[in-house]
Amino acid sequence: GSSLGPPPVGHARNTSPGSDAVAAMATPGCEEAVLASDCHARQMLAQMNKLRLRTDFCDVSLNVGGQVFRVHRLVLAASSPYFSALFSGGMREADKDEVQIIGVDPAVFESLLEFVYTGAINITVDNVQELMVAADMLHLNEVVSICGEFLKSHMDSSNCVGIFQFSEQIGCLEMLEFTENYIYVHFLEVCVTDEFRSLSKDQLVRLLRSEELRIEDEYQVFTAAMDWVLQDVAKRKKHVVEVLEAVRFPLLSPQRLFKYIEGITDFSLRVALQTLLKEYTEVSKSPKENKMYSQLQPAKMRPRRKARKYLYAIGDLITLSLRF
Repeated sequence: GSSLGPPPVGHARNTSPGSDAVAAMATPGCEEAVLASDCHARQMLAQMNKLRLRTDFCDVSLNVGGQVFRVHRLVLAASSPYFSALFSGGMREADKDEVQIIGVDPAVFESLLEFVYTGAINITVDNVQELMVAADMLHLNEVVSICGEFLKSHMDSSNCVGIFQFSEQIGCLEMLEFTENYIYVHFLEVCVTDEFRSLSKDQLVRLLRSEELRIEDEYQVFTAAMDWVLQDVAKRKKHVVEVLEAVRFPLLSPQRLFKYIEGITDFSLRVALQTLLKEYTEVSKSPKENKMYSQLQPAKMRPRRKARKYLYAIGDLITLSLRF
């Protein structure tokens, strides 16, 4: 008989249950199989990290805030389009032995470098935003996603506005949408926080206009808007008309509003509010005389989609409250 040589390429010598090799199901008589190792990539990454820590085969230094990191161009280029472009032939840094990275804290960069070489990163409530900003700048998109999930899991009514502002600042649209929806759902808890009063005028108006506000009645939108104005009357009273434009006044009791306005201590603001409320009251009595108001009236008269609706049964003693 003929002797058997070394196994063909693709055959595994170790087929014990403890082996990391996973073979495709082979048909009887098949002399070839495609195998894959579950741990090969992890072992390669771990070995490259050991080489980095010993500075073996490192071919470039990164100067980050005065701290120098010895790294492998290939590893960084493979993990990020930013570094791929930085080390490409068309960039002036391509052939430099030391490259400066501006705008990143050394400690933050070290954490990101650990992720590049290990796939793991330590995230805390104190460093998550810095990590997310730096990861976004360096195009480490997986870290951005991980940080986003961390923020979502730690979100509550006291910090969601800050996360909303942060998401808008860095242009993270997915996080922005998530935090916006969170604010709508928890509006009554959020609108009484200091963070809510720190919103910019445009951010506030954007939120107050939404159909998704989970409220019990429109008066809560009015008081939330006024709390924002009263936080800094001197600077914010000039925005009162624009801010209150988002409030659906036809749903509110004029008597209740006038009573609220009487408690305003700032004279010019009180006069402005009284004038504004009189205008709303007058046009609501004769909307046909105000063409613009007639066009806006259907939207202003309709409760918000997620508001609590009250259904009163005339002649009955029972009041039904339905949330949609």
